[in-house]
Amino acid sequence: MILTIRTKLFIAIFLACLLTVGGVAGVMQFNFKRSFLDYLNEQESRSLTQIETQLINLYAAEGSWDILDEEPRQWEKLLHTAVRSSLFPANGDEPDDAQPPFLPPPNTHELGGMPPPRHPLKHRLDRFTSRIVLLDSQRKLLKGNNRFGTPEDLHSLQLQGKTIGYLGLHRRQSLTEKVDVEFADRWQRIVWLVGLLALPITGILSFLVARHLGRPIQALRAGTQQLTSGNYALRMASSGRDELGQLTHDFNKLAERLQQNETSRKQWIADIAHELRTPLSVLRGEIEALQDGINQPDAQTFNSLHQEVSQLQHLVDDLYNLSMSDSGALSYHKRPLDVLALLRETLTLHSTQLHEQNLQVDTLGLGVQPVMIQGDPQRLQQLFTNLLENSLRYTDKPGQLRIVSSLQPQWLEIRFEDSPPDVPDTALPRLFERLYRVESSRNRATGGAGIGLSICHNIVTAHDGSISAHHAALGGLEIRVRLPLNT
Repeated sequence: MILTIRTKLFIAIFLACLLTVGGVAGVMQFNFKRSFLDYLNEQESRSLTQIETQLINLYAAEGSWDILDEEPRQWEKLLHTAVRSSLFPANGDEPDDAQPPFLPPPNTHELGGMPPPRHPLKHRLDRFTSRIVLLDSQRKLLKGNNRFGTPEDLHSLQLQGKTIGYLGLHRRQSLTEKVDVEFADRWQRIVWLVGLLALPITGILSFLVARHLGRPIQALRAGTQQLTSGNYALRMASSGRDELGQLTHDFNKLAERLQQNETSRKQWIADIAHELRTPLSVLRGEIEALQDGINQPDAQTFNSLHQEVSQLQHLVDDLYNLSMSDSGALSYHKRPLDVLALLRETLTLHSTQLHEQNLQVDTLGLGVQPVMIQGDPQRLQQLFTNLLENSLRYTDKPGQLRIVSSLQPQWLEIRFEDSPPDVPDTALPRLFERLYRVESSRNRATGGAGIGLSICHNIVTAHDGSISAHHAALGGLEIRVRLPLNT
């Protein structure tokens, strides 16, 4: 059986709540009796204050503890009087059914088998006083039961700055009073009852939380199925600002990106078909003219055919280089090189073409001082060639091209600025898209297919640099190339 994520969430949340409730109930059951016993011992320990006062007054009046040996009942009388005053400060003669909550009943095991008294209050007082121990200043037993040893917590009896003895109380080790045991048991039953009542509440809350968390997940699952079916226009409603809401936001961004890629793919195919159709149509027209005898197979006709074939070959080569660059298969052989020397060499190779096209070139910062970077000389020369050819194709003649280099602490920036025409603001971020040209008619009179700048972008990115387009101060287009220095 395959469990849905909603079922898994319900089981996980319910088990977590169940373990929490059970753990709390178990800890409370385990610790309650001990904590309750400590509370009772603490209350009894505080009641020794009245007894301390009575004993100090007795010692001050007699000058010693001998009176306790001469009159044994004096000890019992003193204890009962002090305890009654401590328990009932307003009236020492409370009714027989008065039940101080912290005084346990007598225990025949602790009292050496003595039978319990019949009087309820006297029973409780005897049970308490039987665990009181009086020691002299030398810690020798004077009164009380030494069967359980010396109490851990002894109260020093001080008279005029002198220690005259010690008073202690043996702590109870278990709940022996019936009313205390019943109270503890009743409290534990309440704890378990609350735990049992929490189970259905926990189950309902777990179901609601699991359903709340599972609903956007199910919606995303259904949306993903539609996305895989090609419905890229689908958008999901945001479900909040948590992780699921962020996941929904990312899903919408993915759908939008897929829709854009699908549109770009269709446009890419249409653009390639358009670029290939034009030279093929010209070639077909030239060949048909030769077949019909309209044109003669002379040198001019062959030159025209050769020009169209060269244009077609150049387009195919550009498409191949772009596809290799996009897929990361374009090989790069990087080594330390002087990038400015490579740029000067590229300008020399194109000097004749630049002069024929009546494009004046001004350089600034291209001195003889070497600037070393880690790069592929062949690809970087291809980068500079594409940028020069871009200015040759799209700059009005006569025109001007300015190449400026500036050295930064970690970068070398090279700017190619040409004269009009400029490009619209909306076209600047799209110039590096494949097959994109500003002319919507794609007039081939200017040459090119809108691939050169895309290849430039991939080459610069492969060298860990950046390339961007801006408006030039000369009135045309400015291309900025930033390449990291060889450190």
